[in-house]
Amino acid sequence: MQDVMQDVQEMKYLPSFGRKRARGLSETQKNNLIHLYETYGIEIPAEKISPKMLFNISFQEIFVEVGFGHGEHLIQNAMQNPKIGFIGCEPFENGVATTLKEIRDNNLQNVRIYKGDARLVLEKLQQNTIDRVYVLFPDPWHKKRHHKRRILSAEFIDNLRKNQVKELVVATDCKEYMESVLENMAQLKIPAPDNIETLSQKPDWFLSTRYEQKALAKGEKCYYLKVELTVS
Repeated sequence: MQDVMQDVQEMKYLPSFGRKRARGLSETQKNNLIHLYETYGIEIPAEKISPKMLFNISFQEIFVEVGFGHGEHLIQNAMQNPKIGFIGCEPFENGVATTLKEIRDNNLQNVRIYKGDARLVLEKLQQNTIDRVYVLFPDPWHKKRHHKRRILSAEFIDNLRKNQVKELVVATDCKEYMESVLENMAQLKIPAPDNIETLSQKPDWFLSTRYEQKALAKGEKCYYLKVELTVS
C-alpha cells in the first residue's frame, strides 16, 4: 500500500530520473529493501517536520543528497562526518539496496534513506532546517525536448531557497547542464560564478563519485559548484 501511495505522490512531479530498477533484485537485495529499510528508511510525513525527528540522536547539521546512486559519496561523507545527519534520496532500487547494506555494515547512525523522488521529502522538511543539498551527476537529459525533466530547474532551486536551504552543491560532466544551472542562478539573482571554466578544477572538499571517475577516465571534464542560497 505504501508503494502505491508513493507512486501517486510522485505523479506530482515530472520524473527527473529514468528507470527504478536495472535488473531483477536478488533475494538479499529484496530483504534489504524490506528489513533494512524498516530501520534506516523514511516515509513521507503528512505534515512538515524537522528533519531531526527522523534520527534517534541529534546532529549539528543536516545534509540531503538528491540521487545518491549506489551510495559511495553518501556513505563516505557520513563516515567522515559523524556529527552531521544525512538524508539520502534515490528512486533506483538496486542502489538503495546496496546503500542500506553499507549503512548497516558500517553501523552508521547518521543516515536515513528515502527510496523515491527527493522533491517529495524536501517539500515536507521545515524551513531553515537543511544546511546543504547535494545534487551530484544528475541525469543531464541531453535532448532539448527532455530538458524539462532536469532536476536542477529554476523552480527546484527557488524552492530550496524559499525553504531556506543554506547551501547547494552541484557536480556534473555535462558542460551545457552546468551552464543552464548558472543561468537559473542568474535568473534567481543568486550569486554564482559567471565563468564556467573556473568550475572545472576539482575542489579539495569534493569526495569522488562513481560517475565522476567514469567521466574522468573517458577524458571528460567535470564541473563543480558550491553556492550559498541564503545569507546569514
